[in-house]
Amino acid sequence: KTHLQASNTRTNYAGHVRRGREWLASHFESSTVSETRRDDIFQGSLVPLLTTAEISADNDVYEDLAFKDAFENVPNKCSDKALALYMSLKGFHENLSKTTVESIRSAFKKMWELSDGDTYRGKWHFNEVKQRWEGNPADSADIYDVLSSIKHKASAEGGDRTHSMAMTKDYMDRAFRWHQAACPLDIALQMIEKVMNGARPSDICLDLEMRTKLTRHLEQVTFASNGWTLWTRCDPARLWSMRDLTCIGSKCTPYFEIFLANRKGWQKKVDKGQWEADLRSNHYKIYPRPDAPACDSFFWTMIWIKWLEIFHYGRTLLPNDFLFPAMSANGVMHPGQPISHDTVQKWINESTTGAGIRGNFSTHCFRRGGAQYWFMFAPVGQRWTLAKVRWWGGWADGEHRDTLVRYLLDELHAYETDYSDALSPISRGADASLAGEHALTRPASTEELRMVHASVAADVNSLRNDMRSLTTERPLSPRPIVSPMPTMAPSTSSTSRRPRVPTTASSSQKLPTPGLVIPRVPVAHPNGTSSPKNKSWKEIVEHWLVGDRDRGLTTPLKDWPKEWYQGANRRFASKYHQRATIALEFINQYELNEARFLAAYPEAELGHTQLLKAVNMARAARGDRISRNK
Repeated sequence: KTHLQASNTRTNYAGHVRRGREWLASHFESSTVSETRRDDIFQGSLVPLLTTAEISADNDVYEDLAFKDAFENVPNKCSDKALALYMSLKGFHENLSKTTVESIRSAFKKMWELSDGDTYRGKWHFNEVKQRWEGNPADSADIYDVLSSIKHKASAEGGDRTHSMAMTKDYMDRAFRWHQAACPLDIALQMIEKVMNGARPSDICLDLEMRTKLTRHLEQVTFASNGWTLWTRCDPARLWSMRDLTCIGSKCTPYFEIFLANRKGWQKKVDKGQWEADLRSNHYKIYPRPDAPACDSFFWTMIWIKWLEIFHYGRTLLPNDFLFPAMSANGVMHPGQPISHDTVQKWINESTTGAGIRGNFSTHCFRRGGAQYWFMFAPVGQRWTLAKVRWWGGWADGEHRDTLVRYLLDELHAYETDYSDALSPISRGADASLAGEHALTRPASTEELRMVHASVAADVNSLRNDMRSLTTERPLSPRPIVSPMPTMAPSTSSTSRRPRVPTTASSSQKLPTPGLVIPRVPVAHPNGTSSPKNKSWKEIVEHWLVGDRDRGLTTPLKDWPKEWYQGANRRFASKYHQRATIALEFINQYELNEARFLAAYPEAELGHTQLLKAVNMARAARGDRISRNK
């Protein structure tokens, strides 16, 4: 079962099944469903689909005791009705996308297919001979009716119009300029350069506020450039770890190679026996692109790694460290926990709004933008063939008729039939060639040359007037040139062309000791899941006694000296004392006896926050805790 599907697919399917079971269980507090509750469930979910007669017939299903077990591994006669009800709830009342509803159906279908050999595969029906239900409930007529209705709903509401817009090359440049204006990234480059030239990080005047701001913008720029270059979806990209990346130097030019283990379609290639092709598929060599700073994945990835190592961890990144780790509100990075999907979406919204870019952009925008650029909008002679686009994007050979058309040709058709600039003095002639390519290669017309001459003449006259005003006010003196973005890795020769590192701290907040971290609980796992809440207290005890090297806690909390949670590190104080309270209560008061501890604190089942409140109340009752006077 482990190798039937990709890891991400198994995780997503398990989540759909778990949520479905929780939903079903929430309506069955006793062995039977009350009349009121049954009517609420049924009328609130399937009314858009079923007639009154159908409702009357299917309403008897809820009288059956088997209904509450409809989502077990072995299906029963109520399973198809329960799944249709659940899918309707998600698609109509919670207004989830048809893709999500289809994924819910696929999750239950796969679960039932694997439950008993061939018994629960194929069309759902009752076997009169064996007197039992066979086939897969997910392949019943009711399920297909629900899917059809949800697809019609999505089409009526204009489903395709809700797709993410493409993050074009122009949008990438505009967003990058906004980042530079909001937080000059050249400051970070100069700080890294100083350390690489022999300075100690502690000698560089960098306060917590500035470090947090630089870190946030650097991580955003690095993530965006990688997503646009590698055409990755959000979840595989945010789960990259250092084991996936290999830095390689060649005689001609440096590059790094990255392995996208979770690239869509990889499992299908393996299933088809394409072993030779798979030796290199999902491996991508990334080279510097100094001509496109906003999209220079190589440059920003190298800078980002150095920034983490020097100013956050105080060590080299380990194989298990995530390339894009989560950052707490207090500016502390968590190397063993990846950024969340919601955080990435927040970044996109922030940068597009700040850059004045209008439209609906989801985490899919980089994939669409990168694919369209190299197929249609790259400079003449640099555009990619459809075969190269398919390989780089990880699309299967049979996807050219649907997915690739949506990504590439639909956008091209919209471009070539766009006549919004019909009044322009110079026509771009978008419909005369592929993406208007002929406009870039044809000879310049007399009108175009006249407009260029007028523009150059105006610029020269403006420059002449500026020079005159300067010479009358004061003698001319050399002025330093500030480059908005270095074209290659930091070097000593370009120091004078970057903003200076602040010589005084802009805030009284000093930086914490590099490498200190108290992992979040529940602990996040590499596959994107988290531990159950009722296990949080055990993880806290483990962090106190043993530590957690995979998440950066190399020294157990019990061995932390005071200076690690006081003074410049006081931002760890609250979390440290909270963890100490829970761990010491279990260790000292209950002598590591789990049964006694859970009997005294049933709140542990609700998570560590509720448990902490209960422990503090118990300590206050014993006189071990004295409340502060307010």
